[in-house]
Amino acid sequence: MTELRQEKEYTQEGLAELLFVSHQVVSKWERGITLPSIDNMCFLMDLYFVSLEELLCLKPISNEFDMDRLFQEHNRQYVIHEVVLNRIQGLSLHEIIHKLSGEERLYALYLLIDQKQLISETLWPRLSLEERQMIIHKYIEGQIQLDLCTLSHMMSPNEIKKIKEINNETNENVTIFRK
Repeated sequence: MTELRQEKEYTQEGLAELLFVSHQVVSKWERGITLPSIDNMCFLMDLYFVSLEELLCLKPISNEFDMDRLFQEHNRQYVIHEVVLNRIQGLSLHEIIHKLSGEERLYALYLLIDQKQLISETLWPRLSLEERQMIIHKYIEGQIQLDLCTLSHMMSPNEIKKIKEINNETNENVTIFRK
């Protein structure tokens, strides 16, 4: 959206005045943090003479990508969504998670959980303690499966203890192996 605005030689403030929003709102749109309302999208499409896909940078992501430009050329949430759903060949969540804000990381993890995807052994060590606790909590609730044989050697003693406690309470006979 930034390039479209600059091509028409509008400042964020000038565009904001046209749309009756603040320049901070325009900035959030351009950084992919929020999206314009439907009315504002229609106005912007007319103003810039572009399609909705072009306005929101929803053109398909090429399999030949530059990691630094990936988030500049596409809506951040869209990129996260496509990566989590494995729609970008050769790119996995563990390769971009360090570029995500805390909120974006949670979005990605909840999307993984919703899609019933396994947490990979390449992703687990890149998660914060809070994120790992959330994943373990979702495992305990039965909302996600963990390959404990693969992940256990990367888990802290407290994480393993928590899983064993819950498995013992539910009378499941689960052994957690350490490599």
